[in-house]
Amino acid sequence: MTTNNETKTSAAPDASIGSGELAKRRATGRLRLALAPKRKALRWRRNFRLLSERFDALLEEARQAAAQRRLDDALEMLAALEKRVDGLFDEDEEARYFYFANPLEEAICDRVYPSEKTRRRAPIDYPLFYFTVGAVQLEARRPREAKAALNKALTFNPVDAETLCKIADVARRERDFAGYLKATTQALRFSYRRRDLARCYRNLGSFYVDVQRYDVATAAFHFSLTFDESQDARRELKFIESKTRRPAKAPTFEKLRKIFDAEGIPIRPSVETVEAARALAIRARDAGDFALALRCFDVIWRLADDAEAKAEFDALNARLGG
Repeated sequence: MTTNNETKTSAAPDASIGSGELAKRRATGRLRLALAPKRKALRWRRNFRLLSERFDALLEEARQAAAQRRLDDALEMLAALEKRVDGLFDEDEEARYFYFANPLEEAICDRVYPSEKTRRRAPIDYPLFYFTVGAVQLEARRPREAKAALNKALTFNPVDAETLCKIADVARRERDFAGYLKATTQALRFSYRRRDLARCYRNLGSFYVDVQRYDVATAAFHFSLTFDESQDARRELKFIESKTRRPAKAPTFEKLRKIFDAEGIPIRPSVETVEAARALAIRARDAGDFALALRCFDVIWRLADDAEAKAEFDALNARLGG
């Protein structure tokens, strides 16, 4: 299925090598790449591209197997793939390797988790790989293995709301309500997409159902529906009605705010996320990357109801003839 060359390309480093020695080897490799003749440098870059493409293809094959409920096959494929890529881009004395879905996630990470180490991009999507391992392990009823994989995903993208929500799923499976609430709250802190915000508020609704706080659960499920339609949320509201024997009506916004304030539930994206998006939008605008600037101003305006961001969005959109 794979060639010997591909296996060598993705072989993991010797586990006995310390982080200082690993940093030196990587620095030497970068120097060799910089000084190599153009043809040789292009060949090395091509090898990394092929590694990434092969990785993506094999990961997709495993994800398809999982979607077809062939969990053992999926886990076997993922284990074989992990042997080829695990440890290639672990942290060393000089650098940490990350993989973000977009520049906004990187900006959020910079703001929340500043680091003195150099940040480098891993050439393969480790967060998606370990998220997939964790999700399949959870489906296979192996919560301990699932949590270990999901935590590994966070080392490459610590602000990934989807991974944090999956960690919350693991905690709920184990009846760890405190862990479920902690992971969900952390996911909400980093959410900037409507579907992620909706998922977080649904999770909060589920938590309050579990602890039989149906008024808070009702507010959370209804608020989730303002971000994204969900049959899961509507089924939970029906369940609440069956337990309380009264309609689970949406509270007014003033009442919802009062309920959320009493529980410490944020009603908008976090300050860190909004300010990271704002700083990135301004940098992108000033650098002429208007598409990125528009996306960031749009996030702030629509999710944080920010009038200044809306004015910036409208002005930039008009300038571009939108």
